[in-house]
Amino acid sequence: VTALIDMKLEKHKNLSEESWFYWGEIQDGTLKFNRIEAEVAALRELKKEELIELFDEYIKVDAPKKKSMSICVYGSQHLKEMASDKDKVVSPFIEIEDIVGFRKSQPLYGSLKGCSQMKL
Repeated sequence: VTALIDMKLEKHKNLSEESWFYWGEIQDGTLKFNRIEAEVAALRELKKEELIELFDEYIKVDAPKKKSMSICVYGSQHLKEMASDKDKVVSPFIEIEDIVGFRKSQPLYGSLKGCSQMKL
């Protein structure tokens, strides 16, 4: 965790890097220009036990709340392969037709909205 804190506290190396940071906040619409300081504060409160619990619950093999996602993109020249692979789909799955609508319905990850209520 300390290495991640050190990395986040590293100053921007040049004006271009700094401007990309600010433009990223503007484009995302989050406008959290103090994001780095807030993330560092949250990381400093993180305990080793909480990190291990998070790993055991969400990341390790056979974790109870582990999720996985597989995306397969086919070009127009490979419609036969796409048709044959559709028969091999493992349930449960969700096929998303309206990508823009789906993205708008999802929360903004990377935003610190409600960070104080977040349980790791």
